[in-house]
Amino acid sequence: MPQQNTSFSSHNKQAIEILAVLGATAGAVNTTLQEEKHFTLDLHDAAQCTCLPWQAERQPDLVLLEPPTGDQDRLTVWLRELGTLAPKTPVLVLGELLSVGTVQALLALRFTNVVSLPLNQKAFLSQISAVMRVEAAPGASNSAKCWSFMAAVGGAGATTLAIETALQLHNASALGEKTALIDLNFVDGACASYLDVPANLRLGDVADAPERIDEALIDAFASPHASGFDVLAAARDPFGYQAINAQSVGQLLDVCCHIYDHVVIDMSRWMQDWTIDVIGGSDALVLVSELTVPALHAARDLATYIGSAVPHHGDRLHIVLNRMAKRVFGHSISMNDAQKALGRPAIGSISSDWDGAAQAVNYGLPIGQASAKSRISRDIQALISALNEKTSEGGALDNARLAS
Repeated sequence: MPQQNTSFSSHNKQAIEILAVLGATAGAVNTTLQEEKHFTLDLHDAAQCTCLPWQAERQPDLVLLEPPTGDQDRLTVWLRELGTLAPKTPVLVLGELLSVGTVQALLALRFTNVVSLPLNQKAFLSQISAVMRVEAAPGASNSAKCWSFMAAVGGAGATTLAIETALQLHNASALGEKTALIDLNFVDGACASYLDVPANLRLGDVADAPERIDEALIDAFASPHASGFDVLAAARDPFGYQAINAQSVGQLLDVCCHIYDHVVIDMSRWMQDWTIDVIGGSDALVLVSELTVPALHAARDLATYIGSAVPHHGDRLHIVLNRMAKRVFGHSISMNDAQKALGRPAIGSISSDWDGAAQAVNYGLPIGQASAKSRISRDIQALISALNEKTSEGGALDNARLAS
């Protein structure tokens, strides 16, 4: 099988190993990467590769794929092979107008993106950085903890829980560690309003040039809250999603995960073209449901959809039951009943405390600051412990009720 091996910084043990199976863009990619000092390129001719040229003893840090002209089936085969061999290896596909089968195979992988053609050198290098979640320099790493919250139905309380989680993570963090709360609901997000901070996130202004999103711009987007964590939220806009694209959202989160040690995302349940990418890149997705039959059914259906769209994410999707009543008698739904309706165990529940939640919103504070003795605050601490255990290697969790 003909192949070309181009080595850059071959004596640097921290060089990024790239396996590239390319067609028409091979020359442009080779030229672009030659100008960098931290890539080692193993380049193959796509027309000669009916299967992926994978070497088990030399697993790459990044895979670049471009099928021969018009041969989407071959690209699908490569992606499916990667799904078996190395589903967590970052992948960039060069090209557009992907087939349904190719998109499905792409979604089954851990970190992926699509590079538009013709190749733009600066945007291409930015996408390499984004898909790998590393800086464009050897030795850099990303250790940010990224948790996303999504409501199964409107008013389920995901925003309240995301805010309280950000506060608790900040309070428990080591000296010098930073926490960010990012509101990705660009239509009617409420994080800025709940916390009474300016909504400075203007992602639409740089959507056409996502490479402009860097640490300095994040600093301009961020609104510090008095409690110590930063809030990145956009002003409410009925047409807010129209100005946003997947590249700008991906770059925003990538840069934030390098700046901050803890990233909490409040995201809408309405699917956008970047929603699945955000879920797939999160260490945990917390799906928040109320304790009503319609809400539980909605949570079950949404969890099923997400599980099929991001199959590798199944062990990182967790359902939390919000506003769990303490009373023994009455018509409230029990934990067991709720889990039967969900068809799966919940990671736990959050106690009902309307007064504490209302007081926090009215004062522009997280619940833990507005009402330190709130049951919600205590339950969030337990939720964080459960998520930490779940997201750690080999962690096991008893899905018991979190409320004390």
